[in-house]
Amino acid sequence: MIITETENLVLREFDPSDAEDLFRIYSNPETIRFLGKGPDSLDDERQNIQRHIDSYYRVHGFGLWGVVLKNEDRLIGRCGILRQEVDGRTRPEISYLIDRDYCGRGLATEAAKGVLDIAHSRFGVDKMIAVIATGNGGSMRVAEKCGFQFEKRLAMFKDFGPVVVYTRDLQE
Repeated sequence: MIITETENLVLREFDPSDAEDLFRIYSNPETIRFLGKGPDSLDDERQNIQRHIDSYYRVHGFGLWGVVLKNEDRLIGRCGILRQEVDGRTRPEISYLIDRDYCGRGLATEAAKGVLDIAHSRFGVDKMIAVIATGNGGSMRVAEKCGFQFEKRLAMFKDFGPVVVYTRDLQE
């Protein structure tokens, strides 16, 4: 199901058949260096997708969506809304990842803006955060281009180590 479209992208729900493309994307160490370990196998990724469908789409109506480049009809990443616990409080988080081969073209920003355009109106999200590894300057620039403001630093966040938290009010 298509969630939204932008000038160059279609954001759509994932399906287990997307496992091969996601496994390819996650297999590039540069692409996921700030996200931790990728899946061990194609079958693991297929199971990850099914778990995401069951725990996000079916429960919340949102989640991570596939980012498809229109002119190539190719899955090049993911972007969407996750539920993230920060300081003992569960908050909606924007998450984005673009295949390394497509970085530097503004596509992560375009995908994130597409999600932000519908987050409040379609999913009732009033305020959103972005949790970003401290060394991930590219992701910080995307958050800032999307109107997020620095909120705080966390010395440790899950298995990610030190992160910064950005926030944006979507009701403005």
